[in-house]
Amino acid sequence: MKTPDFKWFENDLEAHLYIQYPVLDLPCHFEPLLYHTAQYLNKQPERNYFSFYLFKNKQNKAVAHIHFTKTPDASFTSLSFVPFGGIQCTENCSAQELQFLLNSAESWISKQNEGSIFITAAPVCYPSGAKEALVCAYYAAGYKPVNTYVNHHINVAEAPFQQTIVSSERRRLLKCRNAGFQASICKEPDVQIVYNFIRDSRNKKNYFLSLTREQIALFLSDFPQQYLVFAVTDKRKIIALSLAVLVHTQVLYNFLPADLADYHEYSPMVLLSEAMYEYCQNEGISILDLGISLDHHGIEKPGLIRFKQNLGGQQSLKITYGKSK
Repeated sequence: MKTPDFKWFENDLEAHLYIQYPVLDLPCHFEPLLYHTAQYLNKQPERNYFSFYLFKNKQNKAVAHIHFTKTPDASFTSLSFVPFGGIQCTENCSAQELQFLLNSAESWISKQNEGSIFITAAPVCYPSGAKEALVCAYYAAGYKPVNTYVNHHINVAEAPFQQTIVSSERRRLLKCRNAGFQASICKEPDVQIVYNFIRDSRNKKNYFLSLTREQIALFLSDFPQQYLVFAVTDKRKIIALSLAVLVHTQVLYNFLPADLADYHEYSPMVLLSEAMYEYCQNEGISILDLGISLDHHGIEKPGLIRFKQNLGGQQSLKITYGKSK
C-alpha cells in the first residue's frame, strides 16, 4: 500500500491522507459507490484528489473514506464533478470515529486555504454505511445543511410494479400496452441516438443538457456494466428513453430520463419505469433511485414530485453540508 502523505492517530484509530492523481484503488471493508471508485474518479476532469481514509486496529482495509477536490474559489468540496461525495463507511462505525475522520480532514484543509468546506452527501436511502452515525458526525464536526432536497426512490420488492403504483398510472400503463409499445434495455446503445434523443427532449422543455456527446460516449464505453440505456418504442420509433446508472450493486439510478411530448397522453415514462423496476428485480437490486425533482433554475417541480409519488416513490433527503472558516 502506498505511504500516506499525512497521518493522524487517536486510540485505535488512524486517519490517512493521500494527495493523488490518479486515485489509488485502496481496499475497503465496504463496497464503494461508483462515484467514489478510483476507476470513475480518474475519468473526471479533476486532476487532484485529497482522499482521507479511516483505519481501525491497524487493519489494512479502511472502514470509511471521503474524497475532496479543490474548487476555483479555494473551497474544498466532496465532491466536485460527480453527483455526490461524502463519507462512506461500514455499518459499525460510530459517530465519534467518523468525527475523528472529519476533524483530521479539516485540520489539514484549514491550513491550505481560506475558503469553505462543502460535503455533498448521497441521498439518505443509499447504502452509505452507519447512517445515523454519519449525520451525528457531520453535526458534531460543525457542519450545517446548506442545501436540502427531497429525493425519491422505489423500494424494489417481489410484488409486480403495477401493484406499487396508483390507479391512474396503472391505467396509463395499460394504455401503453394496448398501443403495442415495448420497453426494454438496449444491449448495444447507439451513442448518437441516445444523446440526440435526450438533448432534443430537454430542449423542447427549455432545459439544458449539461453533458456532452463525448461524455455520454465515455460513460457507455468505459462503464458498460454501470451505464445502462432503457427505451420505450412504438414499433421502431423511440418514444421514451433513460440513461440509468448502476451506482451500487443495490442501487439503480434513473439518471437522464427523456420522452416525446407527442406521446404525453400515454405517459410512456410509466412503462419505462416498469422496465427498470423489473430489471432491478431480476438483478437483485433493492433500490430504484428516481432522483431529485428540480427545474433548470433549481426549483422543485411539484408535478414531477407527484408523478414519482404515484409510481410508489418514497421520500428521502439529499443534503449538502457546509462549514465556513
